[in-house]
Amino acid sequence: MNPEKLVFAQTVDALFVRALENRLTPACVEHLKRAGLDLDAKLERTYTLEQWREFLRIAAGHVYGGVPAEAAYYSLGERFMDAYFGTFFGRALLGVGRLAGPRRMLLRADLGFRAGNNFSEVKIVERSATSLELWMNDVLADQPTFAAGLLSRAVALCGGWRVVALPEGFDGTSATYHLRWSEAPSEAALSATEDGSSGDARPQA
Repeated sequence: MNPEKLVFAQTVDALFVRALENRLTPACVEHLKRAGLDLDAKLERTYTLEQWREFLRIAAGHVYGGVPAEAAYYSLGERFMDAYFGTFFGRALLGVGRLAGPRRMLLRADLGFRAGNNFSEVKIVERSATSLELWMNDVLADQPTFAAGLLSRAVALCGGWRVVALPEGFDGTSATYHLRWSEAPSEAALSATEDGSSGDARPQA
């Protein structure tokens, strides 16, 4: 019997407390509370994957109302990654990632995902020093662009330049991401991490 898919509190905290705290309207906060996420109380230790997906649906609708779903989820993924790298565990991962570079960081992506839930699995096929295919058993959302956004942002923060993350073969649960990037000059990489502008090609929301 497969264990229930659970998302850990630090994942929920990164997006809904750290990243979106100032963008959630009272109506959105109330909607989240009805769905099982009470931001006025201490977070639960875990939430089910379906709860997490519902939280994302609510955030996409309230924060990015009128924006196409693909772009809304992509931006949520980017915001999640920025905030996650601000957590205690995330800062440690980012420090290692900046030293190792995007390729080595991605080769160990399974560790990062499994720190946030109990079910993520990834498989990677390297295509070159600056491109690879990454398969995820579960993209964590209704739209594969959520994981595309967080992967793209992670690569940018670890020194990648002009990052592209394209999902294909999404079956409602799993997908394969084609990731490619350029090596950035050291000063450009530093600027990207300081001002939040990575220079990558990505949809905007």
